[in-house]
Amino acid sequence: MYKLVVLSLFLISCTNNTKRTVNQPVVTKDVGIKSIEIVSSGGQLGSHSRMLIDKDSTHYRLTVAANPADNSEYHKKTVPQDWEDLTAKINLAEFRSSEEGKSVQPVDGVDTQIIIVSDADTISKMNAYNNKIWKSIVEHVYDNRK
Repeated sequence: MYKLVVLSLFLISCTNNTKRTVNQPVVTKDVGIKSIEIVSSGGQLGSHSRMLIDKDSTHYRLTVAANPADNSEYHKKTVPQDWEDLTAKINLAEFRSSEEGKSVQPVDGVDTQIIIVSDADTISKMNAYNNKIWKSIVEHVYDNRK
């Protein structure tokens, strides 16, 4: 029985042989971005905002714990050129390698998280202000919201 198990494992490992080495990065050139989500939470008013952008639509919701009358929500169609402009700036490999920052909520700060869903996986980074891709997404989204 033991020999059968060892032989089976050996055969399985031989059939799953790929030409990719361990340190070789996964090619993300053909991977498409499905959606980008920006979530911000914290601050003195206890606010929480969520913006979900995909190729077809944009959804935004703001919740303010201190004053529910300030809550807002909107949904709109995403302009194709805006989607192209936003996604063209994103290098998934560089975004994936970005280093997250520490939470600033303990000092009434606002933490911002960006979540990118692609054809291959989901990448989430919080407070990665030192990464140019992360910063460009935030700037693009909030500049276009005005």
